[in-house]
Amino acid sequence: MTRKAALVVLSIVFGGLFVLLAAAADQPLTADDITLLLLGGSPSPKIVTLVKERGVNFKMNPDLAKKFHDAGASDGLIDALTAAGSNAQAASSSSPAVSAPAAAQPQQSQSASAPPAKPGPATAPAAGSNPAEVDRKVGETLSGLESNSEETDRPYAARFSLVSITGQKLDLADYQGKVVLLNFWASWCPHCRRLIPSLVGFHDQYYGKGLRIIGIAVSDHKQAVEAFYQHGNINYPIAMCDANTRRLYGGVTGLPTTVLIGRDGRVYATFEGEPRDIGTLEERIKRLLARPTGSPEANQPTVAQGAAPNAPPVASQPIVVGASSPVPAAASEGSSAAASAAGPAGSPQSPSPDASAAKSQSAEVNSKVAETLNKLTAPEATTAKPAAAKETKDLTDPSPAQIQKIIQEFAAKEKLFKEARDNYTYHQINKVEELGPEDQIEGVYEQEWDILFDDSGKRIERVTYAPADTLKKVIITEEDLTSMRNTQPFVLTTDELPEYEIKYLGHVKVDEITAFVFSIRPKEIQKGRQYFQGVVWVDDQDMQIVKSEGKPVPELHTKKGENLFPRFTTWREQIDGKFWFPTYTMADDTLYFSAGPVHLKEILRYTDYKQFKSRVRIVSATPTDQPSTTTTPATPQQ
Repeated sequence: MTRKAALVVLSIVFGGLFVLLAAAADQPLTADDITLLLLGGSPSPKIVTLVKERGVNFKMNPDLAKKFHDAGASDGLIDALTAAGSNAQAASSSSPAVSAPAAAQPQQSQSASAPPAKPGPATAPAAGSNPAEVDRKVGETLSGLESNSEETDRPYAARFSLVSITGQKLDLADYQGKVVLLNFWASWCPHCRRLIPSLVGFHDQYYGKGLRIIGIAVSDHKQAVEAFYQHGNINYPIAMCDANTRRLYGGVTGLPTTVLIGRDGRVYATFEGEPRDIGTLEERIKRLLARPTGSPEANQPTVAQGAAPNAPPVASQPIVVGASSPVPAAASEGSSAAASAAGPAGSPQSPSPDASAAKSQSAEVNSKVAETLNKLTAPEATTAKPAAAKETKDLTDPSPAQIQKIIQEFAAKEKLFKEARDNYTYHQINKVEELGPEDQIEGVYEQEWDILFDDSGKRIERVTYAPADTLKKVIITEEDLTSMRNTQPFVLTTDELPEYEIKYLGHVKVDEITAFVFSIRPKEIQKGRQYFQGVVWVDDQDMQIVKSEGKPVPELHTKKGENLFPRFTTWREQIDGKFWFPTYTMADDTLYFSAGPVHLKEILRYTDYKQFKSRVRIVSATPTDQPSTTTTPATPQQ
């Protein structure tokens, strides 16, 4: 069903909703509340004001950003919700992020805009895939993304041998197969002292999963270190740094300096300074813990950057993430790298419904409105009631033979879809934002393309909008444009099937459909080619990909520079009643270059799909199979 039709029916119902929400000013807004305000026609600026006054009890993510945009949210509202969600998480790190329940949002009859859910016992299927287990497998697959490029090998951590202040021998060789966090610090350093409680928490939480933390005191007195160790409740070993260890790790000119070493003994990151957002450091730890021994790090979401300076022999350039204290007789620069946050999203067009579907949706949302208003106006009601269990479709896992048949069937259907899409015109919006320490926009790359046919029927790409590129730290390369054209709207056909290793992960419910979940990775990387690696969700009725999440590979680390790509999510929707077309892609991540991190946000939107019937002559256009330099943005000003 189409939201536009539903809004016509429900405009009267929602007329006074904003006033009633404002009356319950003692409660933070939920994702349900935001959805209902948007569907009720409340303007985004008014909702922004309400968000600033009351806050929210959930953390934004790409799925929520898309759903709110579909309901009419402006980019400004999405940014306000992102900031409010980050503040709520910082205020109470133990409070989990809340996602909008499916019942709170009028779903499209066929859409795939949400990840596999984690239902409780009431909604879990009696047989077949366990949604929580599938979700875990998906998470492991995505955290294990790797570029399969030999050029991405990272330096091995320099071996040291010290004795802790309690007499314990600390030899890096004894930590084989563990993720090791080395924290160079001093008792006189205020930034170090503020970081240590977080490290104590990491040790408690992740020790059983393989994390080992070693504190190495630099330019300090042993008596002061021992006193701080005794009174600081430190639960990991501390040693005094010697001249050799300090030299091996680049001199350690600023404190704190944190070095992350993977299970394979390689250095994956060096953080200098006190992290502004401890979650960034924790996320890197979790990614390394999720990786098996001996595999190079993956999931370094990225876009291409120009030539990078030569890295030090041990730990590459420090990733400066916060304030630091200079070590005596040495200077150290400090700045910050912000954590990623869900950002502006687009609003792809929805398929049109019939009148009966709109009427059914109206009744469902009316019921939800009453429930929400009761919750907001009742002082004793501080938490949402759990949604009633719905009848679940059979999610039985197919047999191995059936899985192979499913793979062949959906690849064949994807080939038909690819051929069909080649007969459609559409508009594509590509936007990359470079974000600063406070998530402020510091640079933007943007282009819009019309994918058309010329008067001879040849498929062409015409740039319709291309303002000046203001990106400061990264350069959009031809490989990035290739990803925007081909990899991010990923299609896996029978022709490409032999090139990929495909693994079945489960059978789950996604919004109003059910889907098979597969991990996808290239069997072999051919030079000069770009591949997809990640997870796809395949509708079990239409046998087409409805959602994909992953990244382009390989990434390149060469003497000439680094060409890296972001981890992205692409959603598809049924446009013509037969095929699922990509309508929206989002990536939001911190990119770890050797010269330091860059926080980028990328949005792609695909709109105005139409079967080609026009005979209008198009001039000054570029063939899509031979992109010219006119489609490549100029190198940003330094």
